[in-house]
Amino acid sequence: MLISNAIVYASLAVIAMEGAAFPSTLDFVVWVTVALSILARRVDITRWSGKTASGEPATLVHWRRYTVTVLIVTLVASALAHLIGK
Repeated sequence: MLISNAIVYASLAVIAMEGAAFPSTLDFVVWVTVALSILARRVDITRWSGKTASGEPATLVHWRRYTVTVLIVTLVASALAHLIGK
């Protein structure tokens, strides 16, 4: 999750700094990275006995909450990056 977050943050920063048009290649990078991180978290929970930040076993309820949070935060951050870049 750390690497995927870094990729998303860096891509959004470049979008904001360079004023990339929507949609851009960086938008594609952001959303593919988000999708892969969501998929990786599901595999972690269902196949590898993933844990929560507090060390408890993670469930699909945790995964759904993670998915909704990541999607909403990324959508808002992407919109802000494009607004700042104008």
